[in-house]
Amino acid sequence: MDMFNFSNIKKMGLAIGLLFSASTFASTIVDVVDPNLSLSGFGSSVSYQHDITDDGFTFGSATSAYLEIEVNNLDFWETLLFKIERFDFDSGAITLGSMFAGNLEVEALAALNADGLLDITIYSGLFTSVKIGQSTLTVQVPAPETMLLFGLAIAGLAVRRQRQLQK
Repeated sequence: MDMFNFSNIKKMGLAIGLLFSASTFASTIVDVVDPNLSLSGFGSSVSYQHDITDDGFTFGSATSAYLEIEVNNLDFWETLLFKIERFDFDSGAITLGSMFAGNLEVEALAALNADGLLDITIYSGLFTSVKIGQSTLTVQVPAPETMLLFGLAIAGLAVRRQRQLQK
């Protein structure tokens, strides 16, 4: 039962605290695209892509993402379908109005992590006449300095353990 002495409990608490603190510090990557595209009539579509690879993105590091697309109404009635990374309704939705905003779900986030690209296609519904304005992708990634501190803390614990074994 040596595992449950006070010194070991302190060490386990420190390790768990480090894990939680490493996950709480995040950096943000914001990619803004202004496709300046128009949709008019049933069956038309527009596509564009967000690329965060040029913003210092490390593949597989995105923990969450949020997409906002500005849609300017040109007529009264419209229905739009947002299709993101080839997954209907994964992160998109049918919406009436002038804006779409939503968190990316598992499949779209996995696709973003795979190559740093997010493909977006917007399909028009019956009586649609809209202009697609600015599209903003906000991605949360772990801050590099947090991971460095986490690595140094683990290395420090390993050195301390090695010194205790040598005594």
